[in-house]
Order: sequence, then structure tokens, then C-alpha cells
Amino acid sequence: MSDLSHIQRIRQEMPATTSHIYFNAGTFGPLPGCVLQAMQAHLQHEYSDGRIGPAAWEITSAIRDNARRSVARLLNADAGEIALTDNTGEGMNIISYGINWREGDEAITTNHEHFNALGPLYQIRDRFGVVIRFADIGPVGDRPVLQAVADLITPHTRLIVLSHVLWTTGAVLNISEVCHMAREAGIPVLIDGAQSAGAIPIDVKALDVDFYAIPMQKWLCGPDGTGALYVRHESQNYVTPTYVGYISVKHEEGVEWELEDRAQRFEFSGRQPASLAGQAAVLKWLEETVGYEWLFTRISSLNAYAYSALKTVPGLTMLTPTPGASGLLSFTLEGRDEKEVVKQLCDMHNIYIRSIPSLKSLRVSTGFYNTEEEIDTLVQVLKEME
Repeated sequence: MSDLSHIQRIRQEMPATTSHIYFNAGTFGPLPGCVLQAMQAHLQHEYSDGRIGPAAWEITSAIRDNARRSVARLLNADAGEIALTDNTGEGMNIISYGINWREGDEAITTNHEHFNALGPLYQIRDRFGVVIRFADIGPVGDRPVLQAVADLITPHTRLIVLSHVLWTTGAVLNISEVCHMAREAGIPVLIDGAQSAGAIPIDVKALDVDFYAIPMQKWLCGPDGTGALYVRHESQNYVTPTYVGYISVKHEEGVEWELEDRAQRFEFSGRQPASLAGQAAVLKWLEETVGYEWLFTRISSLNAYAYSALKTVPGLTMLTPTPGASGLLSFTLEGRDEKEVVKQLCDMHNIYIRSIPSLKSLRVSTGFYNTEEEIDTLVQVLKEME
């Protein structure tokens, strides 16, 4: 099948991509039809047959297991190393709060992190007296992260928190170098995968990472309220679950109280099975119909195309350091208010992008479903914008 016909079929499955010029997967990706169908089917089952009965628990358990296995294949992990979460932020909180902090302990992060990473760190700072050290990786994330982090490590360092892809500029950090260095020092590493999962290939084994939190609603185009946390088997004992529910513990004869041996110990009961069915459905669609290898190549090539095309816009300064490294591009427009540009593109041209307040910049997400023609349209509109 040609790339053109493949893209056409994908776009037919994602109506939002033909209703708008959709360059904002970094916030919310468009839903494919399989998500809607899977969620509707499960809700219809609950509506018709109820949520109790001999098979109810088995059905829900099978949905959870399917979702964990699907995430595990995406990340090259074992299913037992996957905990289902509501979003990236929940995974970041599980790990950040799960460490037995003492006053004077230290955590290292960078000057480009999202609030989902910073929020938990600020909380443990205020609650436990933990010191947060910020590694300066430059104004756009183009300074080597390994040296920036290594310079801040002390005997009191208990956790390193980094993004794989910076939400501000789309720069890809060399997290494997940091993980290898931290492993030798006995310091766990927590990765914010909000802008990497579904946008670039991820192999948690090769990266040698301890913890990796991802969302479903962005590049993976899944339903709200779904995500996952990878917990390396050997790193599980770094962290104690902050909250525990029915699904977190073993239910075996003769066992009064014991946490699950797997990452499931970090899950809480009550997650919506219809959403998990949608999560598993979209991952199956991406893996089998779209194709992960094709998807990652497509995102990268569109990003490089957009990088070159946008640089022809007068007054545009590109902040993203490397074209094609991820799915994000960040730039400024001389003399233009970024919020007004976003509004004007939406209201007058049906083009969806977003702004980055901390950099006063604009950000474009090149999804696998986008086309070169849409990029050309965006570039032309920016050139003509008054």
C-alpha cells in the first residue's frame, strides 16, 4: 500500500483530522473510530447485562490485562512492569511520593520540565524539606543533559526526574546516558514520557530507565483518563505505594495482607473499564493497522519538512534545535503575540496549534495523520498574517 493511500485510510478513521488542520497532538490527539467502538461496546454490555454476575470480574480483568500487554509491547517491557494510570501526572506522583524522603534529601530535574513533573517535586520539597536542584540544559534544551545532571549529584541525591522529549521545544534528551550514570550511583531515574510515547520509538530496556510515565490522550490518540507507568522489576523496591486498593494486593488463600509482586501494586481500583477497552483498542490499531515503524518515520519526516518550510516565514525564529528528532516544533514570530496567533489561526483558518507561555512561543505537533499540504497551508497563512 502506498503512503498516500495509507494516510487517506488513516484520516478516514479519524474524522477530526479532516474537520480541522490538526497540529496539536502534543495536547490531545484525535480519536480514531476504534476507540469509540470499543468504549461503546463495553458500555452497552454493562447497560444490557449489568456490572455484576459470574463473568463481570473476568471480563474487566481481561480488559486490564489486555491494556497492560499492549503498553508493554509499545515500550518493550514485561506486562508485569506496567501499572495502568489515569495520565502522565499520576505516574509522576506515584513515584515522586513513593520514595521515603528525609529532610535534606535532594532531587534533580531540568529547567524545561512540565508541571506534571515539577508539581510533585514542589510538594515533597514543602512537605519533607527536600532540595530540588535544576540542571541547566540551555534555553531550548540543546546543552548535553548528562554533564548538566552529573554536576549536581551529591551523596544526598535520591531521585532524578527528566523528560524524554521536552514539551517546550521538542528537543530529545539523551536519557540513556543519564540512566546508565545514575545506575552506577544507585540513584533511580523517573522519565516524563508525555511527548515521547507515540511520537518516537521507546525501548525502556535499552534506555535502562527505572520508571517511565506515559499518557494515552496525546500522540497515542487514546481516551482521556488512561495512561501507564513502567516500573522496572529491579527498581520496584525504591518506591512504596502511596495509595492502595483492592487491585493492588494479592487475593490468595492464607494471605491476609500482601502487595502484588508486579507493578499492579501501584494501581488503584475503580478505573473505568470502557476507557481501558478504548486504550487497548487504539494501541492494537496503531500497532497492527497504522504500524509503529511507519508511524514514527512519518512523524519524523513531517517534522523535518515542517521545520524547513516554517523557516521561510519572515520574522520566524525556530527554537527546536534539531529537525525530525520528535513530533514537536517550537518557534517565535517577531512582533506577534503568541496567544493572538493561536486564536487567529483557529478562528479564521481552522488550524489548531498551541502556545508555550514560558517561552512566549508557538508549538506545532506533526502527527502521523497530517499531510505536507496542511503544513504548506500553515506556512502560507503565517506569511500572510497581519
